[in-house]
Amino acid sequence: MRHNLKRGFTLVELMVVIVILGIIGTVAFVFVMDKPDKAKWTKAQTEMGEIVKALNTYNLDRGDYPDAIDAIADQFNGKVPSDPFSKQPYAYERTATGFVLTCLGKDQAEGGAEVPDKDIRFTERGMVDDAK
Repeated sequence: MRHNLKRGFTLVELMVVIVILGIIGTVAFVFVMDKPDKAKWTKAQTEMGEIVKALNTYNLDRGDYPDAIDAIADQFNGKVPSDPFSKQPYAYERTATGFVLTCLGKDQAEGGAEVPDKDIRFTERGMVDDAK
């Protein structure tokens, strides 16, 4: 004798699976949430290194550093990279012996101990580690 049985999952089983998937998704989201800001910080550090190279090349060609960072725009196809957090140009200050190039990080405030809030500072000699 053959029984006419319907096979499938019960509503309770489906709800348990959905709850488990929700928990896994929430945990994964928490671990991945700060990754874009860390990626922006690394992007800023890399771009600033390229700007420093361009400024040093400018100095070798002309004998001095420019008064404004826009003077090296031709080395970046017409537009110098900007701060990925503020979308504004990196802070550039010409000094008596060279320059200081600064990105304040995600918090856009001086200081910050951890990436992505940690400041990034370069001079004509390279990256300055403020932790020292």
